[in-house]
Parts: sequence; C-alpha cells; structure tokens
Amino acid sequence: RMSVALGVPSLAFASPRSRAAPNPSAAYAPRVLSASASTKRSLSRIRGRGHETKTLNVVPIGFPPPDLSWIPTPAQVFAVENAAIFPLWGAMMFAPKNRVTKAVMRGNAVPFLTCGVYLYLTWFSFHDPRILEAFSTGKPDLAALAKGFSYQWCMAVGWAHFIAMDLFVGRWVYLDSQKNDVFAAHSLLLTLFFGPTGAVSHVITRGVTGMVRGEKLIDVMDTSGEK
Repeated sequence: RMSVALGVPSLAFASPRSRAAPNPSAAYAPRVLSASASTKRSLSRIRGRGHETKTLNVVPIGFPPPDLSWIPTPAQVFAVENAAIFPLWGAMMFAPKNRVTKAVMRGNAVPFLTCGVYLYLTWFSFHDPRILEAFSTGKPDLAALAKGFSYQWCMAVGWAHFIAMDLFVGRWVYLDSQKNDVFAAHSLLLTLFFGPTGAVSHVITRGVTGMVRGEKLIDVMDTSGEK
C-alpha cells in the first residue's frame, strides 16, 4: 500500500490483493480536491510493512521578499501616521488661532507627507502577488475587495487614503473657518470620525452664521472675486 501526501488531499493506491470491489454508486460521486494553504508539505512513502518519510519545507510566495525585509512594515507605518495626525486635529479644534497651528495648516507639508505615505504603501502593496491575485478579476465586486483588503499592506493603503482625504477636508474646514471667523470644532470632530458629515456640518454652520450676521460668507477656495 503506498500513500503520497503533498499538502493536498492524499491519493491512496491499494495493491490488487487488498483492493476492494468497485462500488457502482461511488464511481459517479464527485470528488472535491482543495488546495492546502500550509507552508509545510510532507512527502510520505509507505512500502509494504515498512515506511520511510521525507519532509520538504516550501516557502510560500509572500511579501516582502528577504531582500526587502528592511522596509517599514504596514503596522509600523500605521502606528506612526496615527501618532502624527492626531496632534494636527487637536490643534485645529482646540488651538485654532495659535500661530504654529496656522503656519502648519496653511503650508503644504502636511498634504505632501500624507501623499508620500500613501504612495509608499500603494507601491509595495501592489508588489505583493497575493494582492494582485485578489484584484485580478478586474471587477469592483465586494468579494474581490474583501479578499484584497484581508492583507495588511492593502488595508494600510486604505487607512492611509482615509487619513489623507479626511485631513484634506479638515484642513479646508479649518482654513475656511479662520477666513470667515466661524466656529468649527464640532465640524472638525465630525470630519475626523465621520468624513463627509463634517464638511456638510461646516457648510450649514457657515450658512447659519452668515444669516445671523446678515452677510454672505465666501468660501476660502472661492477665487472668483480675485483679480
């Protein structure tokens, strides 16, 4: 009797003396073979009454490869970017008129840094063959997205995207509130946790404030009146 196991369901071959009579109903039964995800595969051979076993260690296709093991991991980038952005949100909400807050938020360093983090994660994410395989369907279906985002690199890309875009909207809310002297702490808090609701909140707040003052407040991004 000889059995071969390769990390996938084993195939057994019985000798003519021990072979059982064929079952007519089993001949038409569907056979399901499932690939094993184990990284350790064993090759076993059993001959007669004795047996010998050989084990092969197969390294799966993963990321990063050994020559890129020095690059920051998604978990490290995730921790650093979270630690870096929360002080910015706190400054906009609780110290909006501070000169350091104004200088940082009026500059372009924050958008460029968040963009750089996003590009770094995206670049290495799509060097991972498992992520490429997950999105290989070419269709934006939820099953493909769920599979792709099940890997840390791809999830880190999504998180960096949220951080960059939310901070971009929050920066607009902050600068517009400074230009028009409108209270914006609540809108910034909503932007931080619920994205688009913060932008809508600020537009409503600015509109109500303008009505109370009896004046039209111009959006900070509106350059139609400039020459």
